[in-house]
Formats: sequence, C-alpha cells, structure tokens
Amino acid sequence: MTRGTKRLSICLAAVLAALSCPGTAHSLADNMPSTNKFFAAGPQATLEIAVRANDASSIARALERGADANARGKLDITPLMIAVDAQCPDAVTTLLKAGAIPNAQAVDRNGPVSLAVQSYRAKPYGRDIMVAVFQAGGDPNSRRPDGDPVIFRFIEDHDADDIKLMKALGANLDIRDRGNDPIVTSVAMAQDWDMVWALIELGARYDYENGASRQPLSMSLSLAYPAPDSPLYPYKLKVWQLLKEKGLPVKPMKP
Repeated sequence: MTRGTKRLSICLAAVLAALSCPGTAHSLADNMPSTNKFFAAGPQATLEIAVRANDASSIARALERGADANARGKLDITPLMIAVDAQCPDAVTTLLKAGAIPNAQAVDRNGPVSLAVQSYRAKPYGRDIMVAVFQAGGDPNSRRPDGDPVIFRFIEDHDADDIKLMKALGANLDIRDRGNDPIVTSVAMAQDWDMVWALIELGARYDYENGASRQPLSMSLSLAYPAPDSPLYPYKLKVWQLLKEKGLPVKPMKP
C-alpha cells in the first residue's frame, strides 16, 4: 500500500458512521459528529439515518420513496458498507434483500466483505453479519485494502474453524498474497505452523519446491525456530514429515 493510500484508508476509517446501531459495542466512528454523514440530503440521507438506527421498516420506506440500496456517497461508501461497519444486522439483511451489492468497494478498496471479515469477532453481531454477506454473494476471495486476501484475517487470529468455514464458502486456499506468493508459504515464513498445517489439512497445496514460489516450505522448515518446546513445533514437525514422506527436498529437523 502506498503512503497516499494509507492516509486515505485512515481518513476513511475516521469518517465512517456518524451514529452507532443500538446495542453495538463499537463502530469506527463512534465519536464523529452527527453532521459527518455520507449522504447529505434527500432519500439517501433518510436511508442512511434508518440504516444507522438498524430500523428495517424505515429502510424499506426509504427505498420505496426513491432511495437506492447501491447509491454511492462520500468516498464511494454505500448504505451496505455503513450497515456492516456500524454492525447493524437488521439493516444488513434488509439491504441485501433489496439488492445491495456485497462486493462493492469504496475508494480505499474496503467493501462489505472486507469490513465484515474485519469485524467478524465484534459482539454480538459480527459473525452473523459476515455470514449474511457471504451468503448473499460476497466473494470469499476478496482482498483487503493492503492487497492480501481476506482469509488472512482468520490466519492472523489462528482461527482454524473459520478458515474451514471460508473453504466451505468457496475460498481458494491456494490464493496468492499481495507479494504473489501462495498463502501457505507466506504463513510458513511467519512460522505460524499451526496455520500451515490447518491449511494443508483442508487441502491447500504444499509442493512449491520447484520454483513455484520464492519461498517454498523447505526454506521455512530449514530455519532454527520455533524451538522444540514451542507449542508450534509439533505442527512444524508434521509438515516436515509430510514433505519427507512425499519425497520433497527437506533437510533433517534439528532437535
């Protein structure tokens, strides 16, 4: 991400959502003044107010009176992005049923999918909102503003269960990261061997030993860490044993 894009992303996060939905614990703009809205007037402004209130009936009325579920406001924000970011589950469901596009992107390359994945642990609605976005056609191979696929969020959280969910939703476990390396090799270079093993168990390719990646698994396996007493070491050993059994070029594991 360029320095200019970084500033734009920070700016966008700072202005998202003037109001929070009732009962939500967090929104990116809890402290923004009520004048900082994405739709300033007319039916779209009415729709934005209804979205932030998580009021399905008011959203339906605004749409009947001419509001567009896919209108673009400031910074190309859509009503669905507002609803997802503010964690308004009824608004998300109503907008999706009205045809809101789950794969739209704002100027910082965030969209309903990336925002939903980013907030999937938000209580109490985050996971339900994320699943709703995917079930409505959100692309599980979408990318975050930094260029990495959204599945990295679960890898970073060491969340094997939701990596499995992402696969069930259609995520490509062999997708490449922003540096054009397979995610399994990127995760191995970070020494997150529990996630490497989780990806392999779920069917991710692991043979990148013949120039298919700048950093094949054998390179990561040859490094001296993690230490044998690390909880990650047994997973590294499993990966090493698998590659050895498959006849791939791995050096002996050092005790």
